[in-house]
Amino acid sequence: MALPRHPPGLYVLFFTEMWERFSFYCMAAVFMLYMKDQDNGHPFLQQHASIIYGWYVGTVYFTPFFGGMLADQKLGYRWAIVLGAAFMGLGHLLLAFDPLPFFFGGLIALVIGNGFFKPNISTLVGKLYQPGDSRLDSAYIIFYMGINIGAFASPLVAQYLRNRYGFHAAFGAAGIGMAISIVIFLAFQRWLVFTDYRHQAPQGAADGVVPPEVQRERHIALLIIFVIVALFWMAFKQNGNTFPLWAKDSTDRTPPGWLADATFLLDKQGKLATELSSSINPFYVIAFSPLLVLFWQRLRRSGLDPSTPAKVALGMVLTALAFFILYTGAAWAGGDQAGVLVSPGYLLGAYAAITLGELCLSPLGLSLVSKLAAPQQRSAWMGGWFAATAVGGYLSGIIGVFWERWPHSQFFAFLAASSLVAAGIMCVFLKRVRAAMPVEKDATAKPPEEPADQEQPSAVPVSSS
Repeated sequence: MALPRHPPGLYVLFFTEMWERFSFYCMAAVFMLYMKDQDNGHPFLQQHASIIYGWYVGTVYFTPFFGGMLADQKLGYRWAIVLGAAFMGLGHLLLAFDPLPFFFGGLIALVIGNGFFKPNISTLVGKLYQPGDSRLDSAYIIFYMGINIGAFASPLVAQYLRNRYGFHAAFGAAGIGMAISIVIFLAFQRWLVFTDYRHQAPQGAADGVVPPEVQRERHIALLIIFVIVALFWMAFKQNGNTFPLWAKDSTDRTPPGWLADATFLLDKQGKLATELSSSINPFYVIAFSPLLVLFWQRLRRSGLDPSTPAKVALGMVLTALAFFILYTGAAWAGGDQAGVLVSPGYLLGAYAAITLGELCLSPLGLSLVSKLAAPQQRSAWMGGWFAATAVGGYLSGIIGVFWERWPHSQFFAFLAASSLVAAGIMCVFLKRVRAAMPVEKDATAKPPEEPADQEQPSAVPVSSS
C-alpha cells in the first residue's frame, strides 16, 4: 500500500527554506575566503579569520534558542519568521559594502535574523502532522533536501559572481535569495499551520501530552542527543572552515579535459574554483537522500530497521570515517608538506562519508525534537537543537585555529577521534534514549486545524494516494 501523500504546506516550507539556505550558503561559500584574501584591505580579518568564523557560526546557531522561546510565548511563528527574514536581508545588504563596520554589522543582523527564522520554520514542518505520524522522519528528510538544493546552487552562483564582480557581489546575491524566500512564505502561507499551544483545545494524548515523568525522560533524551550534536557539528562545520583551505592549498584542482572549457567553473588561474568544494556536500545530500530512505524502508519491511538513536550513533561513526580518509590523504600522500597536492579523491571520499553521517543525524534530529519535546515548548527545544549546533560551530572555530599549528594529519586524526567518542556516548545511552521514543502511528489522521478566531484558514487535510 502506498503511503499517504504529504500535505501541501510541506512544499511551501521546502521552497521557503531552499531560498533562505541559498542565501545563507551563498554568503558562507565566500565568507572564509573573503576574510583570508590578502587583497581585501582588512588585515584584522586576515589575522583572526578562524576565530571570527567560530564566533559567527556559534552565535548564528545559538540565537534560535531565544527566537524559539519568543515565538512560543510572545510573537507566534508567522511574525517570528517575517522578522527573521527582514534582519537577514539587512545583513546581506550590509555585507555587500566594503567598510569593516558594515561587515560586522551584517554579521550581527544575520545572527539575529537566523535566531527568529530558523527554529520556527523547522517547527512548522512538525505542526503539519499529528503526534506519532510515521511520515514525520521522511517529511524532515524532504525538508532537508530543500535546504541542500539551495546549498548546492549557491556556491556556483557565489563563485561566478566573485570571480567576475568581486566578493561583495556574491554577498548581494545572498540578499536576493532571502527576498525570494519570504515572498514564497507570505504568498502561500494559507497552506501552513500556525496554531500554538495557547490556542489549542486540550485533547489529551492526541496533542502529544504525556505524564510528567514520561516527558521528563523525553527531555533528558533530547539533552543527550544535543551533546552528540555539538560534537558532530564541531567536526562537520570544518566544511566551511578548514575544508575550503584544504581544497585550495592541498588538493590538485586541475580540471579534467571535459571541463577545460567550462570557464564559469574555473578561477583566474584556470583551476577548478575553490568555492565548488562547498557544493559537494549538498550534491551528495540530494543524491543520497532518496537512496537512504529506500534503504531504511527495506530494512523496516525486513524488521531490521535500526532505531533513530542507533542511526545517530552510526552517523558519528561515518563522520569519524570521513576524517580518517582525510588523515590518510594528509599523512600517506604527503599532504603535510607545503606545496604538495593530493588527489581530489580524498576530499570527495571524505565528503561522501560525512554526508551519510549527516543524513543519519541532522534531519532525524529535527524529527526527534518534534517527537520528544513538550508541545508548549517545541520551538524552544528546536532552538535548543540549534544552540547545540552553535556550540559545535563555535568549537569548530576554536579547533580551526590549530589548522596552521598542527600537521594536517594530526588535525584530521583529532576530529576522527572526537567523532568516535561521540558515537561511544550515544551507545552508552542508547537504551535510555530508545525507551523515551513515542510509538509511531499510521499516517491516517488530519493535521490540527486553526481555531476560528485565527488569521489563517484551516490547514488542508492530508490526501491519500
